[in-house]
Amino acid sequence: MAIEFTGEQLEYINSSIKEHVFLEACPGSGKTEVVAAKVAQELKSWNAGTTGIAVLSFSNSATDELTKRISKYLSPGNSMYPHFLGTFDSFIYQNIVNPLATELTGFAGDGNDSSIRIVEPSGHLGYQTQYQYGGRGKVFAHQFSFNGSNEIIFETGDSVKNRTLNALALEGWQERDLLKAKIKMLEGGFATYRDIEYLALNALSDDNLKHFVGLLVKRYPLIIIDECQDLSEEQLAILQALADNGAQLHFIGDLHQAIYGFRDVEPDKVKQFVKTNKFTSLKLSRNFRSCQNIVNLCSMITGRDNITGNISWLEPRCLVIQYDKCPTELIKTFEERCNGFKHNVIVSRGHSILRKFQTSATKLNNIQQLALAIKQFNPNNMEALNNSLELFSEFIRYHLKESCKPRSFNCPQSVDSNLAWRRFLCKSLEYLSEHGLQDMKTSWSDWVKLSKTLVRTLINLDFCTEAISTALTPLNKVNLTSPVGLAKKEVISFLGSTAKTTISLSKSTIHGAKGETHDVTIVVSTAKSGGQPGSHWVSWLSDPESEAARFAYVASSRPQHYLIWAVKKLKAKEKEELEKVGFKVV
Repeated sequence: MAIEFTGEQLEYINSSIKEHVFLEACPGSGKTEVVAAKVAQELKSWNAGTTGIAVLSFSNSATDELTKRISKYLSPGNSMYPHFLGTFDSFIYQNIVNPLATELTGFAGDGNDSSIRIVEPSGHLGYQTQYQYGGRGKVFAHQFSFNGSNEIIFETGDSVKNRTLNALALEGWQERDLLKAKIKMLEGGFATYRDIEYLALNALSDDNLKHFVGLLVKRYPLIIIDECQDLSEEQLAILQALADNGAQLHFIGDLHQAIYGFRDVEPDKVKQFVKTNKFTSLKLSRNFRSCQNIVNLCSMITGRDNITGNISWLEPRCLVIQYDKCPTELIKTFEERCNGFKHNVIVSRGHSILRKFQTSATKLNNIQQLALAIKQFNPNNMEALNNSLELFSEFIRYHLKESCKPRSFNCPQSVDSNLAWRRFLCKSLEYLSEHGLQDMKTSWSDWVKLSKTLVRTLINLDFCTEAISTALTPLNKVNLTSPVGLAKKEVISFLGSTAKTTISLSKSTIHGAKGETHDVTIVVSTAKSGGQPGSHWVSWLSDPESEAARFAYVASSRPQHYLIWAVKKLKAKEKEELEKVGFKVV
């Protein structure tokens, strides 16, 4: 059935590809469908030989969704060549850094392969500095990178260590020592994701590579960036270089949904980029997802107005529910409020609150991650299955000697197929469950002993491919121990048994919920302010320009029918503050 697009949507679908365009799309505006229709329309009339359009997003799932929707508009069997659909990282990796790997890094390659291998801070790599830093010992070369301003950013995987190292006023000899370690790592054919961006920037600014840059822009004269609010300063600099050489850019997104400050993502910089490069600005201001009550409340949070929602209700659709000590006290209340709706999601800033709904343990160590993964394993429940796969993959990653791909259930870099990796995880959990680990009324001591035996056999089973078996060699000698002081305790008593719900109550972080549509969204605030930034409701309302406000905006713009904030018991003035925004305090 043909989709009837609105005037605003058609304005972008029919917009020029010979100029820069910024499409500001509010939540629930049908943005993904509009982008897919635009791309499909251009592909149908594209006759520029081996040149193509690059359509970039920031996650594999977003790329998959775009590909699926674009395919609806094209004839069956149509190839995407010569166009590119993928993540921003994969685009610069495949089209800039890898073709120039030897020139940029000095890496001679292995045989005919000079591809750079990506490593993460958690990976094991031997390149390190000659000297020690900040009383924290020597620093590994894959645990720091240079940003676009040639500043050194430490990313060790340890937040305390990061703060110590990033606070250092580095002297010249220290900078030279760090640079020397980084060069050795690059010459060895390894790089971090930040290194890839840094290398891409070097390539685009090198006078000796102007011809290459010119060819790249001819190859991809139009670059469409979905979720443009997630662009970092370095990524904007890369796009600026391409634009300066003739590429046309289409930015699609909502600057009010920029929630990646930890990646140095600042919406004001995107706004300035759009202004400096004289983008044509278009809007999608119709929210097809939420009722006007929810739309108005979201507008109050960030100061954004002129968004039209669905029907306005006389009865309250934005509720505040209070708990005394822990949000799990409200599970029955959540059930009652969600009665009659199917897709209902508990959302929080971080995983710590969500874990309260899964286990009584406040912080899980490696063996507890394995236990909770098996406890939650349920192939018939997608949320439980995803949680189980994520926990199990974290357990495995802890024991590996190589880095893992992002957003892929910790798939090792050496394993090409993410699908084969997910199948392995699922089959492994099924095997572990069927061979006795689902019995959690046994002691930790006995459970861990059996776990060690079973985990060591995984790489020898039929469902473990050769590539996965090679990556998981360390599991052959894995040593597991009981949690300190709990060897004689029952496993189930520590993991706890959370209240059973009779309805669908999924759980997600704010980052994970971005782009989703729910029937009812329950946004849970921490009990106290001052913890993880953006986790307490007071910070959500303190400044409409803050990232905390954008967290609240993203989370609160997910529901179609009801928005619920769950907060610790309020004082009179706090109730008034929430009521002014548009809530009914229950």
